[in-house]
Amino acid sequence: MLNVTLRPANESDWDFLCVVQETCMREYAERTWGNWIPEPRGNFRPEIHQIIECDGVEMGCIALIDEADALMLEKLYILPSHQRRGIGTLLLGCVIERAHASGKPIRLRVLRVNPARQLYERNGFKVDRSTDERYFMSYAAPRL
Repeated sequence: MLNVTLRPANESDWDFLCVVQETCMREYAERTWGNWIPEPRGNFRPEIHQIIECDGVEMGCIALIDEADALMLEKLYILPSHQRRGIGTLLLGCVIERAHASGKPIRLRVLRVNPARQLYERNGFKVDRSTDERYFMSYAAPRL
């Protein structure tokens, strides 16, 4: 069994988060827009990020915003060497539990070229709309 834990991110995690984001997203950004532009440091909000660890090894991040009407899953990045081990499904399950407890839907967006869409669909997310670049998806938690 996986010993996956989350810890709150802080300013000192910036470099790790940049590596994770680039490793996980650069290929999809280049296929979508033709280039990779790193996220500006000024956009970093440690209060919405958590670092994913397994047996003490940092392996990714999740960013969730609790808005008035929905939970916004901004990021779920797992380094490729740790993918396909059930970690994404486990973490989505935690977010889904939170959605059920709050009665709020979960919303996210995923690039069309990113195969993560399949993970979201396997876990009950539906495509609400799409653009040339992205799918906008949601998980409808039951109302309380």
